[in-house]
Amino acid sequence: MTWLALVLVLLTAASCGKKSADEIFEEQKSGVVLVLNKFYYEVVMPGGQKLFFTGIDSNGNMQGFTTSEAEAKNHAQMLNGTGFFVSDDGKIMTNRHVAATEINSQQLRANLANIVRASFMQCAMTARQIKSKYNMLEAQKAQFMEYDFFGNIIAGDESQLRQIEAEQQRLLKMYDEVAASARYLQDTNLNNIKVNTVCNIGISYDGQKVTSPSDFLVKNPCQIVKVSEKENADLAILQLKTKKTPKGVYVFTFAGDGNKDYFNGKSSEAKIKIDQQLYMIGYNAGLMLANTQKGISVQMTSGRVTQTPDGERLTYSIPTVQGSSGSPVIDENGHVVAVNFAKLVGSDNFNFGIPLDQIRDFLK
Repeated sequence: MTWLALVLVLLTAASCGKKSADEIFEEQKSGVVLVLNKFYYEVVMPGGQKLFFTGIDSNGNMQGFTTSEAEAKNHAQMLNGTGFFVSDDGKIMTNRHVAATEINSQQLRANLANIVRASFMQCAMTARQIKSKYNMLEAQKAQFMEYDFFGNIIAGDESQLRQIEAEQQRLLKMYDEVAASARYLQDTNLNNIKVNTVCNIGISYDGQKVTSPSDFLVKNPCQIVKVSEKENADLAILQLKTKKTPKGVYVFTFAGDGNKDYFNGKSSEAKIKIDQQLYMIGYNAGLMLANTQKGISVQMTSGRVTQTPDGERLTYSIPTVQGSSGSPVIDENGHVVAVNFAKLVGSDNFNFGIPLDQIRDFLK
C-alpha cells in the first residue's frame, strides 16, 4: 500500500468514527425534556398563619394575594424550561430559576410590609364588627325578659337567653384572638416572615402530544431533589416521581467522564477552546415553537465558544430565547460541557452556560 493510500485510509477511518451533528441529535434528543413549572408563593407569618400570592408584577406589586391556598392554586403562574436526563433513576438537570422560581427580595420586603399593615387594619375592622355583634346580642336579651314596675328582672326565656350568652362568649373569644393577632402584627419583624415557592412540576418528551398542563403534571410528575445554593451556579436536579428513566431515553454524560487525561491536571475547562464548535439541544421559546402537529419537537442550535472560559461561565454564540434555560450544551463528541442559563441583554447570539467546574461541584 502506498503512503498516499494509507493516509486516505486513516483519514476515512477517523471521519467514520466521528458522528455528525444530525447523528448526535437523533441519538440524544429523547433525553432532553420540556419542563413545566406551575407555581405560587406561600407566606408563613411568625405565628404560623399562612397567606398566598401568585407573583409580583413589573411595578413591584404583589399579584393574586389571598388567604386561600385553593385560590392561589387556581391562579398559579406557569413557566417552561428545558432539562436533560443525567442518570438511570429519573434525575434531570435544569436551571434553578426553572425549578424554583426566584423573586426580588427588595420588592418582596416592601410587599410584606404592606401585608402586615393591611393585616393589622383587617384585625381592627374585624374587632369592630365583633364588638358591634356583641352589643346587638346584648340588646336582644331584653326581648326575652320580663320586668316588674321598678325595672327588676322577674322572669325570662331561659333557653333563648342561654343561646344568646353562648354566642356572646364565642364572640368574646374571637375578639381576644383578633386583639392578640393585632398586638403580634405590631411587633412583627419582617425578617421572621418566611416565603416559600410552592411548585408543581412535570415534563414532556420529544414527540409527545400536549394539550393541557395535565399532560406534564399528571403524566410525568417530578419533584425537586437538589437546588444549588451558590449564586453563580444556576443549577437544580429534578427527579421523576417514578424514580426511573424510561427505557430507550438517552442519558447524558459530561465531557471528561472516565478520561483521566481530559483535565491535564488543570481546570475541567482545559479542553474548551476559543471558536470550538458547540451544540445545544433544547426548547427555545417553550411550547410556542415546540408544539407541532406531531407533538412537541426539540430543537438543535449551534455556535462557537467566544471567550476563554473562566470557571464561572462559558460564553458562546449559540442563539437562544426564553425556554432554553437548562438545555445541555455539548461538544462535537456529544458530551455536555455546560448548562445554558442566561443571555446577553439585547442579543440572541451571545449566551452563557454553567461550565463543568460548577456542574461537578454541584453534583458532589
